[in-house]
Amino acid sequence: MPSWNADRLPQKDRFPYWREVLCQNYTSLQPISEQNNGFRGMVRSAPLSELNVTTIASGRQKIYRRRQEIRKDCDAVCFLNLQLRGQSRMVQFGREALLQPGDFSLVDSTEPYLVDYCSDDWEQHSFRIPGALLGTVLGGTERRMAIRYGAESPLNSVAVSFLCSVAKLAEDLSSADIALSNQIVNLVGLALESPSGDVAGSEGDLRECLAQSILDYISANAQDPDMTPSKAAQRFRISVRYVHKVLEGRGTTFGKSLLDRRLELCAESLLRDPSAPIGSIAFHWGFGDLSHFSRSFRAKYGMTPTEYRVEGLKNPGASPE
Repeated sequence: MPSWNADRLPQKDRFPYWREVLCQNYTSLQPISEQNNGFRGMVRSAPLSELNVTTIASGRQKIYRRRQEIRKDCDAVCFLNLQLRGQSRMVQFGREALLQPGDFSLVDSTEPYLVDYCSDDWEQHSFRIPGALLGTVLGGTERRMAIRYGAESPLNSVAVSFLCSVAKLAEDLSSADIALSNQIVNLVGLALESPSGDVAGSEGDLRECLAQSILDYISANAQDPDMTPSKAAQRFRISVRYVHKVLEGRGTTFGKSLLDRRLELCAESLLRDPSAPIGSIAFHWGFGDLSHFSRSFRAKYGMTPTEYRVEGLKNPGASPE
């Protein structure tokens, strides 16, 4: 994941460098440092199809987007800033949102705004979302800018958990994952459209997004022999009980989804590498018990792993199922 750290430079070079980092990762901006004891700042960035997610941390500063910066860079994007540590103040369209950890708010790059990072030590996740993409789910964005969306709302809490998990996993996610980008935009749209605390209907849609993310996480980590619901809960910052609840809505369980994915990976390996011992393949994809693997494989595919391999090699390109 690309990262930039102003702390590595001599003090006199840090803030000019920081301005270039901000313009490169966000849009044309004018930062003003308010640190009395030297500047420090860090940005990590990862592309997600049409979106971009960054994690940014620094000391006290103000970041302006003025008319002159808009003329230099007129891309129509919105920035969703999710506060992780410290405080920030987002000002646009005559409104002001003071964010505490767990809160988020948005600003629109096509109009002037100010983000006042009013803490000596703060950190944020920032999602760069094309304005046209967000507009497809909101039907107009101005009235939703510079408003605090707090984690005290159950609906917003689900959104925050999802966004944090995406930011944390960003390095492992595909930059071409359009489905994930759409999930993020739809989730944000649901959270912004719903009155605070109103979870009827919308929470079900958010659970669907979260369920798909958990399933994707299981798929990507099926090889881990220690994969458990607790690991998923920790990664997505939710309870184990909620992991089970959202997967129940998809008609599955954590254990079944993990077992199915491991069996699929084993089946692929049986045909891809005909000389590999079956036991080695099973252990490679997270199975610790060969008897359990064999029983589960027969239950899913109607034949033993050996029979599956033989049938598959007889008919290349055709599934033995």
